[in-house]
Amino acid sequence: MNAASDIRSQATTLTRDLGGPWQPDDADRNLALALVLARDDNGGRLTAPVITHILLSASWGLKPIGAMYQLLACTADVLDDPAQRDSDTGREALAEVNRLLDTVAALPPDGI
Repeated sequence: MNAASDIRSQATTLTRDLGGPWQPDDADRNLALALVLARDDNGGRLTAPVITHILLSASWGLKPIGAMYQLLACTADVLDDPAQRDSDTGREALAEVNRLLDTVAALPPDGI
């Protein structure tokens, strides 16, 4: 998964499956919360360096094979590519990722 359309699709699927097939844990929630706070501190925008920094400095038990981790690593790749980032599909993908982050960040500490 590295194209903007794949990211949009994956973020939509995770949001839809939240609480069903996909059970985010506290690590997912903490990642989402950290990214929402960083996004808000950055004028409402996520950037590749911000995502990468948070993924690399995560001390809350993230698994690099987890759905959130993979989605956000790929989102950083799209944000690094101006052609994808600035396309309609790229903007839609980022909007879906932001919706997912907002939803997961709002979960209670013990998950769903």
